Amino acid sequence: MNKAAKIFTNVLTPRAFSVLGPKMYAAYFERILTNTPQILRDGDFRSVDREMGSIARRFRYRNSVFTYDCRFCDEHIDEDTYAFGNVRELYIRDCYLRHHPAHVYEKSRVVVDVGANRGAFSALMTTRATFILSIECNPVYAPVISHNIRENGFTNHALEIAFIGRGENHSRGSHAINIVEAFSRYGIEKADFVKIDIEGSEFELFDDTDWLHRVHALSMEVHPEHGDPSTIIRHLRDHGFRCLVADENLRLIPEKFEKASFLYAVKNET
Repeated sequence: MNKAAKIFTNVLTPRAFSVLGPKMYAAYFERILTNTPQILRDGDFRSVDREMGSIARRFRYRNSVFTYDCRFCDEHIDEDTYAFGNVRELYIRDCYLRHHPAHVYEKSRVVVDVGANRGAFSALMTTRATFILSIECNPVYAPVISHNIRENGFTNHALEIAFIGRGENHSRGSHAINIVEAFSRYGIEKADFVKIDIEGSEFELFDDTDWLHRVHALSMEVHPEHGDPSTIIRHLRDHGFRCLVADENLRLIPEKFEKASFLYAVKNET
């Protein structure tokens, strides 16, 4: 995607207007215009994300309103990325629910957020869930995850600071846990939705596939440089899932697994 197209897909979309609302959308549009030279130089939107963090807090997703407190996140996380970047990816681009049937979001009551980061997806799912388990390996994110859940008045939440899977990210000092242990620890007999973003460690989750019979739907960011996505898809299909694969621009790419960036899987409703 060229830089001009990237600006278009991040700003001039009905979804952006719907998620942000008129006032915040106008502020976003203004900051895109004033930061366009910086965006073109950097090739990303960090300059806009930094400025939007001071005002971005309440969002709308499919007619539900929820809180994701960008200012609090940016004040408590010292990184070169900003919380409004999560807003663009998870809410505006809709990277985890975009290619799922509507019922997946509407009926998700038990949700497991694997690789919760700042808690943007967990915050979104407070609009539908009755229980959310957030798993994150980096303890620095714990306060902002908990804050964003509390800001939504959601109380049936568990936060597990643990490494899940394998790979270079197991350097945070957190203990290790596998997904079967996590389900058992929190009494999860059935997960309506599992979101996975663990930077290449997702392949190890499928070394043991017993947990898949407890899951109705899942979405994951996949990293082909760490493994073969077709092995994950084979396991999912063997457990009755229908799978869709998308590239980094969220365009569906049937059977082109080497270009996979996102995977969407759901079982037929019974």
